[in-house]
Amino acid sequence: MSDPFGQEEETLQPEWLGHELASSVFSSRIIYHETIDSTNRFAKDLAVAGAPEGALVLAEEQTGGRGRRGRSWVSPGKENLLFSVLLRPCLPPDRVFSLTMILALSAMDAVKSLSGLLPRIKWPNDLYAGIKKLGGILTEFSITRKEVDWVVLGLGLNVNRRPEELAAQATSVLEETGIRISRNQLLVAILTGLEAAYREILEGRIEPFYKRWNEACFILGRAVQIESARERIDGKAIRIERDGALILETQEGDLRRIVAGDVSLRLFS
Repeated sequence: MSDPFGQEEETLQPEWLGHELASSVFSSRIIYHETIDSTNRFAKDLAVAGAPEGALVLAEEQTGGRGRRGRSWVSPGKENLLFSVLLRPCLPPDRVFSLTMILALSAMDAVKSLSGLLPRIKWPNDLYAGIKKLGGILTEFSITRKEVDWVVLGLGLNVNRRPEELAAQATSVLEETGIRISRNQLLVAILTGLEAAYREILEGRIEPFYKRWNEACFILGRAVQIESARERIDGKAIRIERDGALILETQEGDLRRIVAGDVSLRLFS
C-alpha cells in the first residue's frame, strides 16, 4: 500500500494500519472513531461482550477521556494518539501492572526511533519529557474467580500538539524535537513493540523488562510524597517491584511498599 502520510494534518488510517499490522493480534479488529467519549470505555464494553484479545479502539478526539483517579485527559483533535487495546492475558492479578510498564517502554522506544526523543517514566503510569508530561496510561481490568478475565490498556500521547491550557505542565514530541512525526507510523511501532513484549511476559520472561522500567523511571532516588485516601507518606523512591509496587524509604528509615493503585505522587527533588 502507498504511504498515506506527509500532510500537515494527518488522520488515522485504519485500513493502512490493518495492512501494516497484518501479522499482529492487533489487526484482528480495528475500530476507528473521529470522536468518542472514551476509547477505554468502548474497549471495556467490547471486553464485557466477549470480544477476543487484540481489539484496538482509536479516536481522533475524546470528549470524556480519563486518566487515573478520575482526572480528565484533554487532547486536540487529529494531532495526538488516543487508543486502547483489549488483552486477555493468562496472568495472576498481581502481575497486571507489568502490562502498564511494557506499554510505557514500547511507547518510549517508538518515540525515540521516530523522533530521537527518549521519554522517561513517572511511576505509576505517566511518560515525561524533562519536567513536562508527554503521555499517560490508564489500565483497567476485570477478575473472575481470582483470575484475570480481561485487561484494557489505554494510552494518550501528545505527538504533534500539547493542550494549550496545560502548557506549563504538558509537552509534545513536536514541541520537544521540532519534528512532526506520523501518528500512524508511531502507532504501528508502539503496538509492534507491545506485542513482542507481551509475548515475553506471558512466557514468564519479565526480568529484562523489570530492569528496563527501573532504569527508565526518573523518580527513583528522589524525594517524593505519596498521597492516598488513607494517608500521606514522605520518603525516597527506591525501586519498582515486578508487580508494580513502589518501594519507598520513609523519613524514619523504614521501607514501605506502595501499591500502584489510587495514589497520587508528588516529586520534590
